[in-house]
Amino acid sequence: MAEGQTKSIHEGRIKWYSEKKGFGFITSEEFGDVFLHRSGVKKFGYFGFQQDDPVTFQVKDGPKGKQAFDVKPVKST
Repeated sequence: MAEGQTKSIHEGRIKWYSEKKGFGFITSEEFGDVFLHRSGVKKFGYFGFQQDDPVTFQVKDGPKGKQAFDVKPVKST
């Protein structure tokens, strides 16, 4: 695992995400707002982010603070 990465999986919700710009933010109780870049999204077929969608993610230290990676949608039952 690279330096600055956490192994644990966290839960949050999409605060906002722009498909056009390729980035947005996840909000979580543990970290507050976490930057999300399209490169951090795990592909599970088509998954377009909508505001307030639940997701799981891991965190690493990015150039401007916490950054989400291994982002996955939480499947509703």
